[in-house]
Amino acid sequence: MDLSLLLAIAFIIALIFWLNRRQSRRRPTAYRSPTATAPSRSVRSHTQRQLLRLVGGNQSVAERLVEQVQLNNPSQSEQWCWEKAIYDIQRDRHSS
Repeated sequence: MDLSLLLAIAFIIALIFWLNRRQSRRRPTAYRSPTATAPSRSVRSHTQRQLLRLVGGNQSVAERLVEQVQLNNPSQSEQWCWEKAIYDIQRDRHSS
């Protein structure tokens, strides 16, 4: 093979690795797996419905809110995190 062809292939491979690495740095690790934040059976359905109602039925918004509470309070149960997200929304709406 020609040396310029080998260099071109090496350059393309390096570029692909660099772009993949750059892209993975942009994505927060918390959002890589959408199923990781899906409500488990330990969360009461009433609590899930209440939060969903407060966010206009937007499941992804509800999951992001709960995920943020979990990141800030890692020792708390998932049920507590859902209830805290509900409390935070209600508090913010009443303070406006």
